[in-house]
Amino acid sequence: GEHGWEHRRRRPEGTVLYEAVRDNLATFLAEASEVGRGLPRYVERDFTRYLECGVLAHGFARVRCESCKDELLVAFSCKGRGVCPSCNAKRA
Repeated sequence: GEHGWEHRRRRPEGTVLYEAVRDNLATFLAEASEVGRGLPRYVERDFTRYLECGVLAHGFARVRCESCKDELLVAFSCKGRGVCPSCNAKRA
């Protein structure tokens, strides 16, 4: 931006990975349960949180520049280590 910073919101809901997980997670979890004890709870949780990561509808912070008073919304992240490529990249 004109003040030396710019935030470009990533849009995970438009990626192929997001669409694949969203469209197939319920079936995947059901089939995993049928063939055994299913997946560990933390794996299910990571997939669910991944679907919420970076999506404004699942929570955000409003950030304001003190000098120009411009505001923007920053979506919360899942901080996951397993599924989410964005949060994994932040830890690298």
